[in-house]
Amino acid sequence: MRGKADSDLVRRQNRMLVLETLRFHGPSARVDIGRLTGLSPATITTITLQLLQEGAIVERADLAATAGEGRRGRPVVSLGLNAEAAFLIAIKISIGTLEYALADYAGQIRARANVTVPTRRLSAQDFSKRLVFETQKFVRDNVITRNQLAQINVAAQGVTDNVNGAVGWSPAFRVSGVAITGPLADAFGVPCTLANDANMIAEGLIARKAVATHGTTACVFMGYGIGMGLVIDGAVYHGTSGSSGEFGHMNHIPSGALCRCGRRGCLEAYASDYGILRSAENLPDDTPCPTHAVEPEVMIALENAARRGDQNAVAAFKTAGAAIGLGLARMIALLNPDRIVLSGAGTRALDLIEPAIREAIELSVAEPLRQNLVIETLPIDRDMIIDGTIDAALRQMDAGLYATTQAMAAE
Repeated sequence: MRGKADSDLVRRQNRMLVLETLRFHGPSARVDIGRLTGLSPATITTITLQLLQEGAIVERADLAATAGEGRRGRPVVSLGLNAEAAFLIAIKISIGTLEYALADYAGQIRARANVTVPTRRLSAQDFSKRLVFETQKFVRDNVITRNQLAQINVAAQGVTDNVNGAVGWSPAFRVSGVAITGPLADAFGVPCTLANDANMIAEGLIARKAVATHGTTACVFMGYGIGMGLVIDGAVYHGTSGSSGEFGHMNHIPSGALCRCGRRGCLEAYASDYGILRSAENLPDDTPCPTHAVEPEVMIALENAARRGDQNAVAAFKTAGAAIGLGLARMIALLNPDRIVLSGAGTRALDLIEPAIREAIELSVAEPLRQNLVIETLPIDRDMIIDGTIDAALRQMDAGLYATTQAMAAE
């Protein structure tokens, strides 16, 4: 029995490897798939035949130029993902907003929508109903049938419970325990998952081969909040229930400045947009936190003031950098990561923050632990949360939609 189970596992893994290769490298000939995956020609032939029969991939004839000549050579049959095989919906929940993206099986975004929702005024039950309603409207607007929809993945700010599919705490809500995946699964009859938004940035880095399959990468989100996604040996670390990486709610200064979560002294209270603004305006530590993200134009004005030499603004960004750096120093001492990737709107002020981040790390971490550490930044104009949510959904679809078919047929 164990041998059969192991054999089925290998078959599923090989199928997923073929799908992942086509997803990352694009349409490829069978010989190239074999080269990229290391699988034998016989295995490639068997797997691709089954995937063609299931509709997961399609054949396409690409004319290849004969080497050294301008003539056209024999048509080379390549295989690619069937974009129409299935569709997924990615949803990002943030303060006052639902952001939707519809993607096909090839990972191309077909439609987007932003919906204003008074998240903080709704009860848990009312928000769940509104989420289902808006998702149904998005499906109708884009003429997607339930047979075409294969997966719904949701990313949310705050502490997410992946096991129960609920948001435990988020700045988007006044209430806790907001059910997400259950109502969506009941309404659409497809698999639904929930994850922390920073973890979805990490998922996006994995899908784009931007992280190594070995070692540790910490993805830090800076902006309306402070978050972290951890990639360990090529996989996102979610923790027991999906709440790992709450970097912003590590205690920075005991009994310090008020945080949006209701506690005092969190790292986020000093390094988020509202923390930086409160510091620059010399407001008391117990000043209530805003229930919304600080307007971009306000933060841009503050950044420009710091670059002009405004001492209060300069000090606020330096304080934010020191808070992030000290938090990263603790993480470095524990995990010894290869790389730290900074992302989010907060990186717009990286020239004002990064020197303090590096100084705090250098003062707090022994040189051997940080000598090979790389710190880099993602482009600010790319929404890696939505991208990563789509990437995670596609991997789940590869595993659930097609990868089990062969094992079922072998029974």
